[in-house]
Amino acid sequence: MTKVFSQVNWIAVLVAGVAHFFLGGIWFMALFRRRYAAALGIEDRPQQRPGPVFLVGPFVCSTVTIATTAFLLRALAIKTYTDALALGMIVGIGYLAAMTVNIAINPLFPRPFYYSLINAPMFIIGSLMTCTILVAMA
Repeated sequence: MTKVFSQVNWIAVLVAGVAHFFLGGIWFMALFRRRYAAALGIEDRPQQRPGPVFLVGPFVCSTVTIATTAFLLRALAIKTYTDALALGMIVGIGYLAAMTVNIAINPLFPRPFYYSLINAPMFIIGSLMTCTILVAMA
């Protein structure tokens, strides 16, 4: 397994991380800004400029997830776009969307399923996109 780790294309992971970061920015700042605020119950608050932790944190977390996916791609010897998209769907739905719902269903989220409905598709699309990038750069 350590051999697989050394075979990961870390430049591809970084490129996919940047692409995912921009997808999230477009998703949450342009396409679903108001709905996202409503899902969080903060639609009445004045909009604030996000601080560094709100920019760096998602980038780092997404890049760790992408590195894990890159590891799986190599361990499973996935080299075709069809298989990469299948893994992207499995990771997107089975891990990312499921965890989004799991995180949201706590008392601090006023509309957990609305929140999940906004977030989960972004993570699924992001997973498909990053798997495509990882295979393209393999």
